[in-house]
Amino acid sequence: MKYRRQALRRLEAPEQLDEAVRLAGVPTWLTAVALTLAVVFAAGWSTTTEVRRVVEAAGVLIHSGGVSPLDAVEGGQVMEVWGALNHRVAKGTPLYSLRSADQRIVIVNAPWDAYVVTWMISEGQLLQPGTRIADMERLDSPDDNLQAVVYVAASSAPLLRPGNQVEVIAESVPSTIFGNLRGTVATVGAFPETEESLRAFLGSGADVRRLLAGGSVIRVAVPLEPDPDSPTGLKWSKQSPPFQLNSVSAVTASFTVAVEHPIDWLLKR
Repeated sequence: MKYRRQALRRLEAPEQLDEAVRLAGVPTWLTAVALTLAVVFAAGWSTTTEVRRVVEAAGVLIHSGGVSPLDAVEGGQVMEVWGALNHRVAKGTPLYSLRSADQRIVIVNAPWDAYVVTWMISEGQLLQPGTRIADMERLDSPDDNLQAVVYVAASSAPLLRPGNQVEVIAESVPSTIFGNLRGTVATVGAFPETEESLRAFLGSGADVRRLLAGGSVIRVAVPLEPDPDSPTGLKWSKQSPPFQLNSVSAVTASFTVAVEHPIDWLLKR
């Protein structure tokens, strides 16, 4: 009965709503330590983490001399054609023969060491002097290796400097298997390119609309790391493809224009 009377008294007593409820709190020193660790971690991350600023642009793999047109010097009917697309020919190699108006057989030889990029004649065709015969990618020296010539948006070109590192993806080579090419900016053009100047360097068959799709562009020359043991003559980040690259192969280049730390953004450096 004793316990029953105590329980009844508690039920009859008014609720003590004015008493403050004490909650278990976090010690002040623990909160301070947590905040300090967070600040130290953020400061370390912002000063040590590297963020690369990258500019991307389209271009081609080509030799330094670019593509030059070959025109007929005299007229006549084409008899034989020996030149083949994307094949290297040495200076003096016969390209085609024709029968002139006076019935002479004239053999026309290659004026340069070059690759035949575009061939524009066929056997039996009648030629007039000045007719375009071919576009030829010239090789002006024995060590004239392929380089990337890239056309960067004019608004981004001022960010580039000779010595900037470049990664180049060749569109005709699977990068998941063979990787990418690497190079360094050698020159940055001083004036915007036009459709005419692009065709003068890349040849009449080049898809210059792709290069001008984003507006005004500046030409940037990027020599690539060589590899004499590779069929391409270039060093690949994974393994070398077992084939040569066609002349004027399309590429996409990524230029590293700056390496920054997050703290630079805060300080606006």
